[in-house]
Amino acid sequence: MSGKAARQGVRVKLRVTVRTILRMTGAAIMASMVTGLMTGAQATPVAALELKFSDFFVSPLGPRGPQVTPLLRSAHGQKVRITGYMVVEEEAPVGRFFLSPRPLSMSEHADGDANDLPASALCVLMPPGQRSEPLGHTPGLLRLTGQLQVGRQEMEDGRVTWVRLLLDAKP
Repeated sequence: MSGKAARQGVRVKLRVTVRTILRMTGAAIMASMVTGLMTGAQATPVAALELKFSDFFVSPLGPRGPQVTPLLRSAHGQKVRITGYMVVEEEAPVGRFFLSPRPLSMSEHADGDANDLPASALCVLMPPGQRSEPLGHTPGLLRLTGQLQVGRQEMEDGRVTWVRLLLDAKP
């Protein structure tokens, strides 16, 4: 066998070996991802759509004000995950709080019934069994998962929200 033929044989074996390793590694990674996404006795997937506050409204704002993005509209009713800051309120909220893209404090009575929350502020609702409990402020970034609701809804206190997150109940 000539030197050239021997080198070609080694290259072919090397390609086959690399392909085999990639296939095996890919299968192992996929198996680990699937195992990581499965929980509980029924092994149900728990994947959630990663959502950002910048995904809420079309930018720049037009003359008609905030317009919901197609992504946010399509996420209605879906399980999502979002990271933001809990809005500081003068009175401890009960059963709900607001999440915003940056740290904010809201003065309930300084401007009458108005508040300075950005349009993208997300109303976070506690799971049904925890809605009667007052909530203390949690500083720093929060990473929350729950079911997204998009659309106008008037709350008990008369405040109108456009985007809500129903938190998952803790097991």
